[in-house]
Amino acid sequence: MTAAGFSLIELLIALTVCALLSGAIAATAPQARAVFDSTPEVLDVQQREHAAADVLARALRSAAHLSATREDGGAGKAAPAVELLQPDDAGPWFHAVRVVVLAGTGRGVLAAAQSSPATALQLRTDAHCPSSGEVCGFSKGMAAAIVDVDGRVDVFTIAAVNKDSGDLTPAAPLDRAYQAGSALFAVSADTYSLAAGPDGSSALVRETAAGAVQPIVDEVSGLDLRAVRRLDLVTRVDFVIRVGARSATPSRRVAARTRRVSVSLRNPS
Repeated sequence: MTAAGFSLIELLIALTVCALLSGAIAATAPQARAVFDSTPEVLDVQQREHAAADVLARALRSAAHLSATREDGGAGKAAPAVELLQPDDAGPWFHAVRVVVLAGTGRGVLAAAQSSPATALQLRTDAHCPSSGEVCGFSKGMAAAIVDVDGRVDVFTIAAVNKDSGDLTPAAPLDRAYQAGSALFAVSADTYSLAAGPDGSSALVRETAAGAVQPIVDEVSGLDLRAVRRLDLVTRVDFVIRVGARSATPSRRVAARTRRVSVSLRNPS
């Protein structure tokens, strides 16, 4: 009985099949490696996209309802708490937004009319005046908003507080002199926009009422906002935000992500 073996033709066929399989595996390996290497960048872009959208949506939903009380006890016209800035000449879009949000316990009512926009604001010491803070919950350096019954509003930083007279002095003259009965609120008034970095990239930043600029999310290349109105009130803000990758390695560069969000305001303004 003779032992059976492989013929030369069979060996050649087997080697050819092995070579083809090896070539196929070698061809797919770089692609698989590229996908594996880019996964952290993909996750990073997704996280920063969610973070940027969440910050804007949360601020818009928290927009304040600011109004003064009329002499007959009814509520005056609500002041706008959302203001779109940097209009786009090509359409109804804007590229920045200022959002006014209630902050702290500061509340007050103007006891006497201002003689000029630069004079101090004297507050009434009644039920509308909390006992916290230096005067009605307000302290030096805080941001405050004053609104009259017609819905006109000014946001300012408090430069000085006089406990004896119950006065607040704005750091800069207001846009107008306010009448007695106008309401004051402690607020944060932050402007969200894009700012260019030294490397040419841009980031989503928040600028406070005092002028401090706080970076939020880097590599944000686009921010577009528009307002939806009903009966002259802003009831919804739509925005589109575009976030790019941070990797400088070409093989790991991933596509930018675009997020579209519609936020219905809890307090139309």
